[in-house]
Amino acid sequence: MEALHHGTSMVGAPCQVCANHRNLRRALELHNCSSQAFQLKACGESKLRMRASSSIAKSSAVLAMSNYHAQILQALYDAQMVHHISNSKLAVGHTQADHNMKVQQRQHAAHDYVVPDFIPPFTYKLNPGVQDANKAAVKWAVHHFESILSPENFQKLIYEAKFHHLAGAMYTDAPISRLEFAIEFLTWLYVLDDESLVQRSSVQELVQFQLEIQLVIMSGFPQDKSLQDNLKKCVSIKLGNEFAKDFVDNVLTQATGKDLLGTAGYGDLSPIASAFLDLWIRAISVMPEGWSLRFAKVLQRDAFANFLESFNLHNNICPSVSAYTQERRSNGIVIPPIVLQEFLQDVFLPNSIFDSLPMQRLLDATADVICWDNDIWSFPKELAAGEEANLVFLTSKEEGCSYNEAAEIVTKMMINKCKEMELAAIELREYCKIQELTTSQKAAIEHYISCCKHGVSGAHTFYSRSSRYKNI
Repeated sequence: MEALHHGTSMVGAPCQVCANHRNLRRALELHNCSSQAFQLKACGESKLRMRASSSIAKSSAVLAMSNYHAQILQALYDAQMVHHISNSKLAVGHTQADHNMKVQQRQHAAHDYVVPDFIPPFTYKLNPGVQDANKAAVKWAVHHFESILSPENFQKLIYEAKFHHLAGAMYTDAPISRLEFAIEFLTWLYVLDDESLVQRSSVQELVQFQLEIQLVIMSGFPQDKSLQDNLKKCVSIKLGNEFAKDFVDNVLTQATGKDLLGTAGYGDLSPIASAFLDLWIRAISVMPEGWSLRFAKVLQRDAFANFLESFNLHNNICPSVSAYTQERRSNGIVIPPIVLQEFLQDVFLPNSIFDSLPMQRLLDATADVICWDNDIWSFPKELAAGEEANLVFLTSKEEGCSYNEAAEIVTKMMINKCKEMELAAIELREYCKIQELTTSQKAAIEHYISCCKHGVSGAHTFYSRSSRYKNI
C-alpha cells in the first residue's frame, strides 16, 4: 500500500508539506525540540548502565522514546485527518445514515461475491511429517499466545486456521524438526498481522509494536552498518530522512543497551516480540552470518511495510492499483518465508546469486501471486468490514466494474504472473550455469524454485480450505 498517500498529496519528508498542514508544523517543532533531549537521555542512560544496571531506568527510556515517536506519527495522522475532514461535504446528520447504508450494501455485495476458478500451474504436495511437526508447534503457540488472544481468536488462529498445512505445502522436503520451526514462524507472522490491525486504533501502540520487532531484528547484529542503513532506507522512503535517523537511533540505543539474546531480554518485550525473539535466536545461532543478515534485511523491510499498511488503514488511505501492487509485495510478508527455506534445508546461497535479476524477478512474481490470491479470498470479509485495501476493491474502483468482474481481472493478472515465475526460473538456472557454484549452492537454487512454486499452490489450497477465509 502506498504509505501516507491521500488523493494527490504525499506525506513523506515532513519539510515538503509543512506549509500546507499546521499539524505537520507541530510535528516538526516536536521533532526539533526533542532532538537534544534524545541525545541527553541516551547519554544519561549510558552513565546509568556504567554505574548500575537499572531495569526501571531502561523501561522509562523505552517508554519515553516510544511516546516521542508516537507523537510524531500522531501529528502526521492529525494532518491527514484535517485534510480528509476539510474535503468532507456531508452534514453530520447525513454521515451516519450514509455509513449505515454503505455497511448494508457491502454486506450484500460480500454475499453475492464469487471466487473465480483458478488452478495454479504448479503441483500441490504436502510434507508427510506435517502432523507430527504441528504437535510441537501448537505447544509453542500456546506458550506464547494463549495469554494475549481471546479464547475465540486463539481457537481460530491456532487450531482452525491450519497454518501447518500452509507450511507443509511450502516446505515439502523439510525435516520434521525444521518444519516445526516453519509452522511456528508462519503462525507468528499471522498473529503479527492480526495484532497490527487490532492495534491500529492507537498510533502509539503501533509505533511501540514496530519498535520491538525492529529491535529484535537488530539485536543479533547491533553494530552492522548494512543492517542499520537498510532500516534507515525502509523508514526514510515513506517517513523522511530525519524521522528515519531518530527511529534507527532509538532502536540502536535499545539494542546496544539490552542483552536481548540472553534470557533477561525476554522480560522487557511484549509476548509477540518475545515469541519472535525465540525464533530469531534459534535461526541465527546455527546459520552463517551472511544468511542471517539477508533474512534480517527482508524482515526489516516487510515488517515495516506491514506496519505502514496498518498505519494507512488507520488513516483511511485508499491507494491506486499501481501503488498498492508495489507495496503489497512487502506488506504481505511473503519473501521472508521463502528465504527461510535456506535455514530449513541447511543450505546457503551467495549474495551474488540471491541479488541477481532472475532471482529477484522470481521472488517478486511469487509474492505477487500469493498476495493477490489472498486478496481474492479475503475480499468478502474485508469488504464487509469496510476495508478498501484490497486489489479486488481497488480494481473495481479504477475499472468501474463489478467486484466479480474485478476478481476475474485479478485472476488473469495472477495467471500472467505464474508465467513470469516460470520464465524467471528458467533464466535463473541459465544464469547459474555460468557461475561457479558448489553442489550445495546448486541445491539451494532448486530449493528456492521449488519453494516458490509450492508456495503458490500451497497458499491457494490453504486459502480455499482454511476457516480464516470462510467467515464474512
